[in-house]
Amino acid sequence: MNDDTRDNKASIRQARQDDAAGIANVHVRSWQTTYAGIMAPLFLRNLSITQRQEAWAANLNAAEEDRYVLVLEQEETIVGFVSAGASRQTVNHPRYDAEFYALYLLQSAQGQGYGRELLRRMAACLQRDGYQSAMVEALKENPAIQFYRHLGAEPLAERTIKVGGTLHKEVTLGWQDLSMLV
Repeated sequence: MNDDTRDNKASIRQARQDDAAGIANVHVRSWQTTYAGIMAPLFLRNLSITQRQEAWAANLNAAEEDRYVLVLEQEETIVGFVSAGASRQTVNHPRYDAEFYALYLLQSAQGQGYGRELLRRMAACLQRDGYQSAMVEALKENPAIQFYRHLGAEPLAERTIKVGGTLHKEVTLGWQDLSMLV
């Protein structure tokens, strides 16, 4: 996905290796705002942009054919991203061949339709490469659950996971047909 779509405020493009720092910043900052009051404050304060940057540099460097990352920029600053690829849950959810691994926006970029556009663009990218369905996992307390439901995702499963030393419910949702998002 090489096209660079712009409006007066933002552009969406394929991530590059030099985007790791910007993606890591969004990743950590969005966790700190989204999960405030849900996760332990100390855990959120201790999230490391440097560690996330190293992880994202490795992710972007791997350049796997079945992984995609798109970034949202405003004034040449990354304010959101989406990553997706082959489903990591084929045993538990064999009907879903793709997975949205992450969708994060800085709080300042939320509520403006950018999340929907990132998902739409990623769904088109996945479809272009032969994927037909997708799933996503999010903590039950995450407001994004309602966002995904509004976009047609159906609940598939719920499980308990440990994050930052605390147990949380995680919800799996899915779209049987990616064209619902395109």
